[in-house]
Amino acid sequence: MSLAVLLVVAAPAQADALPHVTVIGDSSAGVLQWDGASYATLSAGFDVDVESLVCRKLVKPGCNYLPPPESALATVQRLGPALGRIVVIDTGYNDTPTEVRDAIDPLMSALVTAGVEHVVWLDYVEGESQWLESNLYLDAAKARWPQLTVADWNAVALPHPEWFLDAAHPNSLGGRYLASFVHAFLVQACGDACTPQPEFCGLARTRNGFDYVRATAFACAAARATVVAIERGGAGTWVCSRNVDAMVELTCVGGEAKIELLERSPVAAARDGDTVTLANWTFRLRGRTIEGRGDSGRWVTLGRAPWCIPDLPREVLLAFRLKPLTPNGGCFTSRR
Repeated sequence: MSLAVLLVVAAPAQADALPHVTVIGDSSAGVLQWDGASYATLSAGFDVDVESLVCRKLVKPGCNYLPPPESALATVQRLGPALGRIVVIDTGYNDTPTEVRDAIDPLMSALVTAGVEHVVWLDYVEGESQWLESNLYLDAAKARWPQLTVADWNAVALPHPEWFLDAAHPNSLGGRYLASFVHAFLVQACGDACTPQPEFCGLARTRNGFDYVRATAFACAAARATVVAIERGGAGTWVCSRNVDAMVELTCVGGEAKIELLERSPVAAARDGDTVTLANWTFRLRGRTIEGRGDSGRWVTLGRAPWCIPDLPREVLLAFRLKPLTPNGGCFTSRR
């Protein structure tokens, strides 16, 4: 079987509602608004509202404009319950270190009061000495606010002047690195709700027999159809590799999506008379013939005795209480 296969393009299953995130920034975060690629990277898997204003300050009204730009604190108060459960703060470059020090607790208090659970506050790229002092105050605040995560953007970005238009403002390239950097913190803050969990998708009948299919970030119906195509060996975008452990036989990755073929079914077969159901397939015993009905909804003949694995699932053959023909139970026949 070919190990790099498939014409079907991976399309992760969509969640009912994406986690809402609010980004409150000054012009240093503006790239996340005006650069489409940066915003796409930042918002992958999230509903992101970027509230960025030139000359914004943390608590005091902003600078250089009439009326002055709204402060980060005023934005929190204005949005209130419309804020995301996760809020990113990327402003403070227009504040003096003393203003940053005095602004942290009032701003954090307002965020927590509004119901924000996670605050990801980017530290300041130390292109100017005053921002080093601001970072010291920000770092000290972590002990006072368990909701606060200080994201060390300075350590990542300072060695890369090519990412910036000046000491503080990322260009398009820097914006994409910034977006990727912040996105990792969003996923961490979101926790299990943002980490796709594998789902057992049932059986796929392929030219090699029955496969047990598990999918992550990919719809089950599409995963089963994809497995059929994989077993045909058609070339495509999926990258597959054989595994050597006892649980997973084959792993195929396409973007964020993953499909796995399992060695055994993680769910039990249920028998009712001469009928056995396993996940999305139902089987019935007709004398020396077994028939099955899967996604198509119609009964198809799956062969006459003897029956062997993987032409039929092991769990189904055992549930029918058939007579084993081999010491390891690989083939069975009718007891009649």
